[in-house]
Amino acid sequence: MKLLLFADLHLDTRFASAGPARRQALRDTLGHIVELAETESVDAVLCAGDLYEHDRCSSGTASFLRNAFDCSVPVFLAPGNDDWYGAESVYQQVDWTPNVHVFSSGCFTPVTLADGVTLWGAAHVGRGSARDFLDGFSVDRSGVNLALCHGSAPEDVATTGLDHAFLGHVHTPEHASHHTFPGNPDPLTPGETGERGAVICTVHDDGTVSREVFDVSAARSLGLPAEKAAEAFPLPDFDSVAAERTVRGQFVRDVLADPTLDTALRGRVLTTGLRALEGR
Repeated sequence: MKLLLFADLHLDTRFASAGPARRQALRDTLGHIVELAETESVDAVLCAGDLYEHDRCSSGTASFLRNAFDCSVPVFLAPGNDDWYGAESVYQQVDWTPNVHVFSSGCFTPVTLADGVTLWGAAHVGRGSARDFLDGFSVDRSGVNLALCHGSAPEDVATTGLDHAFLGHVHTPEHASHHTFPGNPDPLTPGETGERGAVICTVHDDGTVSREVFDVSAARSLGLPAEKAAEAFPLPDFDSVAAERTVRGQFVRDVLADPTLDTALRGRVLTTGLRALEGR
């Protein structure tokens, strides 16, 4: 069985500069993840939380996520502490396509992935810090048992009867015998280390997991070195410009809304256009 794991995308997060371009790169990264899942014919996509940021969620994020996950692959979402599950969350606003399963309980609930393979998922259901879902949990069935959640302590895996835990919250990638932290797939802060991206996990019959990391970052496609990609992009900050009732404000809004432009081209168009519209 092949599973594609990612976590901590943090859609709608704020950046010190070039906010719209940076946030668009995060959306494009999710597109790359779904494309990879379909190309590699994985059995399911797993998201271990912090898919978006609840407190900064933009109005179009719900429809974007619905469209992004409307694909040929089953998708399992385990809300984290920044995208917690609740009445006001995107998870409840969206009329998800049938291939999407959102875990909505604060305790592990099982889903059968295949004969003899169970995925246990849990969600943060309110504000607060990340928690250890594995504390006090134990598997009650045979076969291969996997967990998907955000924030659990990996040392607890051995005491639960789980074969492997797919985890979010820790942004530095960590691949161990019984757990996987994929790290954030697109740069968020300066100085990030480790091979991060989407991780295709092959689950073997004995419950062991082998992994392959794929670089899906749209930000790195701008041509910056990976260690610099999370610093200020060589682009203006478009947040205030887009809010202006000026010719250049309208120009920025039009370019940001154009679905035919990828992240790199959008940045070049904005930079060149704003130079030409200086003072207008």
